Amino acid sequence: MLRLSAIVVTALPLFAQCRLPDVAPDALSRLTPAELIDAGHYLSAEKVLEPLAEQRPADAQIAWLLSRTKAALGQFDEAMTLADAALRSDPSNAAYHVQVAAVAGRLAEKAGLLKQLSFARRARQELDAALALDAANTDANWGMMMFYYAAPGLIGGDKAKARQIGEQLAATAPDLGRYYQGRLAIEMKDFDTAESFFRLAALENPLLFDDVAALAAFYMDKKPDQARAERWACQAVHADATRGDAWALLARVYAMCGCWTEAVEIARRAEAIDPENLSPYYAIAAVAVTRGEQLEMAAEFLRKYLSQPVEGNQPAEALAHMQLGLAMAQMGKTRDALPELKAALQQDSTLEPAKTELKRLSAELRR
Repeated sequence: MLRLSAIVVTALPLFAQCRLPDVAPDALSRLTPAELIDAGHYLSAEKVLEPLAEQRPADAQIAWLLSRTKAALGQFDEAMTLADAALRSDPSNAAYHVQVAAVAGRLAEKAGLLKQLSFARRARQELDAALALDAANTDANWGMMMFYYAAPGLIGGDKAKARQIGEQLAATAPDLGRYYQGRLAIEMKDFDTAESFFRLAALENPLLFDDVAALAAFYMDKKPDQARAERWACQAVHADATRGDAWALLARVYAMCGCWTEAVEIARRAEAIDPENLSPYYAIAAVAVTRGEQLEMAAEFLRKYLSQPVEGNQPAEALAHMQLGLAMAQMGKTRDALPELKAALQQDSTLEPAKTELKRLSAELRR
């Protein structure tokens, strides 16, 4: 991962507050597969790792890295197969147990009740094994926090234990520990506490992307504050200037204040660094649709976003189709909106705004 000290910082007159980093054109090519994954470049990591996995099918480390990649890209069955293979090769590695647990948790989200319980038990089993091997493993502790928070009491859920693990983790790893406590507080809808934890985490390590990105998102979504959101989004870009999601935060900040020229410039800079992650364009478009402004531009950006595979852990295709449908509807282009809304619901039937708008538009056409 690039360090701030390795980045030449230049000022652009366009941005009064954020001094933007200048990133070498070959920055991504210098990263190892593990660094690509840690920085959210899952599509690039997949291209590197898949040939290696074919050449070295017994290599546990490659199977584990590829499992992490596939999970981020939403390919959970393949991710579990790879995670299990890595664990069978080396059951003494705590990280491999954690990965099996993480994928089991994601599979549980989409499973029926009986399978949910089975996956939840598997996740708990693997987290226990990981902590037995490495009690200080932050990923295992975070997984256990979320297990205790989300699991029903029938299989051991206990929100008080979740908070207790957070305190223990913060005592040994303050930056990540406070960040995880903040995420737990968000889940519990205790936003004042979440803000406090995120601020403590950022003070501990202002160059840890997760810490500062959490604060930027918090000041956009939970306690809107333009100045603070811009400050922390800018810091997220400096924490790792190769990350498209860092630039997406900054693009979103400028879009939310109606600074469209600045927002688009941010998206273009991000695309030049990582053309596989177009999340800054999605961020701008989603704000435009919410504000009911710049709808032609929003539609153009959403089509651009849908024109290539979506980067891992970024807004899903279903959300982009929904936003495009909503944009078309606001522009009065009902017949263009309908197929986008239907495509969104085919991919994700839980999208209530898409359901509501599709119902409204269908009724309008019947009149």
